[in-house]
Amino acid sequence: MPTITPSFTFDLESNMRVIAAREYERLSRQIWWPSVMKVAPKSNAKKERVSWLLDTARIKKTGKGGNIRFEDIVALTTEVEFENAGAGLKIKKEQFEDIDGNGIDYAAHWARQMGALGAYWPQKMLVAAMLANGTTYDGTAFFSTAHPVNPFFTASGTYANLFTGSASGIYPGATRIDSSVAIDVAVQNLAKIFAYIASIKMPNGEDPRFLRPAAIIGPPLMYPRLVQLANAKYIAQVAGSAAGTGDVEALINSFGIGQPIEAYELGSAFGGDDNTFYIAMEDITSNELGAFAYVPRTDFSILYYGEMNDAQLARIKEFQWMTEGRNNVLNGHPYLLFKCSPT
Repeated sequence: MPTITPSFTFDLESNMRVIAAREYERLSRQIWWPSVMKVAPKSNAKKERVSWLLDTARIKKTGKGGNIRFEDIVALTTEVEFENAGAGLKIKKEQFEDIDGNGIDYAAHWARQMGALGAYWPQKMLVAAMLANGTTYDGTAFFSTAHPVNPFFTASGTYANLFTGSASGIYPGATRIDSSVAIDVAVQNLAKIFAYIASIKMPNGEDPRFLRPAAIIGPPLMYPRLVQLANAKYIAQVAGSAAGTGDVEALINSFGIGQPIEAYELGSAFGGDDNTFYIAMEDITSNELGAFAYVPRTDFSILYYGEMNDAQLARIKEFQWMTEGRNNVLNGHPYLLFKCSPT
């Protein structure tokens, strides 16, 4: 049976560190949250205020006299309070000493889980925020059909980052691209979505927002259709009076959606909708904050015992390891994430 010695605990915890780091790195290569959410600078406070600067500046002709108009930079602020999250493991001393106690296996298995869950945590928090649809800095729900173009000037009009209900003008309304519609209809609906997004103005009310696709994200049931659309070269044309086969490769490439992202968490099994998909956008004029912001206070880490002598080990009857972090997710710019509902 193993003897609980300083060298035993040192080797055990060294192995746990390696396993946790390896699992963190492995899962970090598979997560998709960086396509939607950015990491804000680490805070040192209990609460953090995040400022959202609005692009209200305009360049205008000044005439022969050069009468320059001075404008103020406007901003809205949101406060976020950090929340603790963590987990712990207890293993009795006897579970290491007994040959059938499985203490070493339990410790290694827990370290593996903590490494993976630490990497996954921002994505879990992001999905919770997306499904909760909380209020943004402009006073409306994150996914809404009536976001103010300029929250300081209501006459500037509104824009939508939620496609639902009936179409009106360039607004496409509910947009199905799943297998319930023909694939050429799905392509046409995507084109309507991107045409509407291109019509969104900056808060100055004059210039285009210049949004471009960063990713298209959908639940597992929609993923095969999303892959088909993203990689289509030729499709059967059945909508309207069209017939035969159409070459859509150039059109699909012009959308710039790239390879779709399969998000298990957005399916109905986890509170989402199997026929709803999302389009993440990039603002080519600014790259400061995303659709959501992950605000870290304390990174997740496992608290280890470290080096101990025989006297210290003799007093331990039960080994305890803990991991804890402090962080939160903040709703950001609504125009950087669009929700496309089937109804």
